[in-house]
Amino acid sequence: MHKSPPEIPVTFLSQESQIVGMLHQGKGARLVILCHGFLSSKNDCRRLFVETARAFAAEGLDALRFDFYGSGDSAGAFCDSLVSRYIANLRDAIEWGRRHGYDQIAVLGLSMGGAVAILTLAETPADALITWSAVPDMQQTFLSYVGNLDEIATQVEEYVHDGWVIRRNFWEEALRYDIKAALSRITVPKFIVQGTGDAPVFVEGFAAFRDLVQPPADFMEIPAASHTFSLPAHRHQVIRQSLIWLKRNL
Repeated sequence: MHKSPPEIPVTFLSQESQIVGMLHQGKGARLVILCHGFLSSKNDCRRLFVETARAFAAEGLDALRFDFYGSGDSAGAFCDSLVSRYIANLRDAIEWGRRHGYDQIAVLGLSMGGAVAILTLAETPADALITWSAVPDMQQTFLSYVGNLDEIATQVEEYVHDGWVIRRNFWEEALRYDIKAALSRITVPKFIVQGTGDAPVFVEGFAAFRDLVQPPADFMEIPAASHTFSLPAHRHQVIRQSLIWLKRNL
């Protein structure tokens, strides 16, 4: 019987708060850090990140999926989330990888996790970047979900979205980040993936990324795929193509 690669719970501190993750051990020289989307966790939608991390480990790449502050098993309340905290969490995850002897580290981010990966790698050294359905612009993305954002921003301290409490300081801070400008500064190899069945703000953002990114960069569209690659065939495709790309670039 084939033995699956080990999966080991890990914790590390970020801004004095405990961050919880799961390390999928491949062969130990290269690490891929997975950053989940907003309102999600280290498993991500339909256990997408579990499937991804196991596929990577089976092919010899270690994978660390972790919960941002206020999400999943990590410390904090979701209502206290901030993009700056997410960036600090990822920066500390990369540092955790360096301390544990990984020669090369790639970061893979989905949706908001993709935006956080871009914003972080614009300032923090890593060896490769993959984004799936990355948030391309904070304001346009918020407007696509909340049409009366200007009214909410001036009159409401807390906004409830799908049962989650989002505080004003979250979106006020988020709107200060320029994701496209950050991406334009990243010089390591990049793989940008987008489903054509996603919301227009993401599809249009993918096109904008093409115009500003520095080489080396590869782009892939998955026809009809949703924001989180909800169909099994789409999940298989995005995982497999990302694995092939990592083997060539990491």
